[in-house]
Amino acid sequence: MNPLTTLVWFRRNLRLADNTVLQAAVQQGLPVVGVVVCPQPSEIANQRQAVFMRRSAAALSPALVAHNVPLYLIRGHAETEIPALVQHIHAASVWADEGYTPSEILSDNRIWRQLDAMGIPFARCNDRTVFAKAEIADEYGQPYRTFAPYRQAWLQRYAAQFDGWRPSEHAAFAPVQTAWSGLLPPLPDWVSSGDGQSMAVPLGGEAVAWAQWDKFSAELNVYPLLKDFPSRKATSQLSVYLSAGCLSARMLAQRAHAAGAQAWLDNLIRRDFACQRAFHTQTDGAEHLPAADTWFVQRWQQGRTGFPLIDAAMRCLRDSGWLHPTLRTLVAEFWCRTLAQPWQAGAAWFAEQQTDNDEALNRANWQQAAAQIQTANPVVRSQQLDPDATFIRRYVPELAHLPQDFVHTPWLAGSDADTHGYPPPLVPPR
Repeated sequence: MNPLTTLVWFRRNLRLADNTVLQAAVQQGLPVVGVVVCPQPSEIANQRQAVFMRRSAAALSPALVAHNVPLYLIRGHAETEIPALVQHIHAASVWADEGYTPSEILSDNRIWRQLDAMGIPFARCNDRTVFAKAEIADEYGQPYRTFAPYRQAWLQRYAAQFDGWRPSEHAAFAPVQTAWSGLLPPLPDWVSSGDGQSMAVPLGGEAVAWAQWDKFSAELNVYPLLKDFPSRKATSQLSVYLSAGCLSARMLAQRAHAAGAQAWLDNLIRRDFACQRAFHTQTDGAEHLPAADTWFVQRWQQGRTGFPLIDAAMRCLRDSGWLHPTLRTLVAEFWCRTLAQPWQAGAAWFAEQQTDNDEALNRANWQQAAAQIQTANPVVRSQQLDPDATFIRRYVPELAHLPQDFVHTPWLAGSDADTHGYPPPLVPPR
């Protein structure tokens, strides 16, 4: 009879360093087997993210193989594939990173019921955020509903819990892993067979992620000054690696805190806050709101609203799968407040475009935009965020030839100005 094993289901924690799930699994004392479940091609709404996740999983595989840990990459539904693999490898327990969103929790509950009927424990650990969903609460034990008090409580908890903390770089694999020698499954051909060749998709994996951190950390001192200017490229570009779990949020928080980079650390705190709110506000997003205006949807998605910075942002998202954080806010507020469209439609489009898409963060950003009582004038914000119009000229070449005074407001350039078919504003400018 084959020996019992411990199955690690990698989801948004595709790394070795500071991997709580992997460390807990190793401590069970049985051979560890890993699995990544990818959706079928016909069921993928966000192709870029799917390619990036596969690339990151492919990068994780040799790191695990070096410790004699097999990694199965499987296409299908987790609710079917996980129980089937449990039987195939004689798993005594299943370990995974903790989910936060309604869809994840619903799926996990279905899997738990199946495993429970088989007598197999299904354990989950926090591996996505610095603090888990219920670790930070107010004096009444309730989750915080606004960011400012949450941030204060987060910083206090961090100082108390992580002072002097040293993360484990790698899980302490037990010698029993030699039981898997010679039985390591190869990566399936579909993992890298032509996917992503026509799309801008970053390289995946832990090593690439830490190289990006090293590049960004050398410029941490200028981040507070330049972070809101899209053309300066002063942001970390780490969100895609955090979304896949190629990096540990705990390790990044430690490094940012040690460097005194509070402005950037706030991003990690907001990320924790969004995940906590997603868990404690369990809705499926199907609120009964009027459908979005089809004409507005088309013009907005195509980057043809007639507002240059909005259009530049939307084209950047479409072409690269990434958008500067400040522009994400601007575009969302424009959609929700200026165009008066339901936030769910905007969130759904972003979820399909962002390589770094995280359901909890995406919903939080869009809900915040929809809740704004007063929103900034998009023309004024355009002049503030892209004062020399470098970003606009890059993504809206129809306007690149216009004088500086008219790039942000081409409708004021007069009928003699050739805007190469660039449309007038979708709604009257304020």
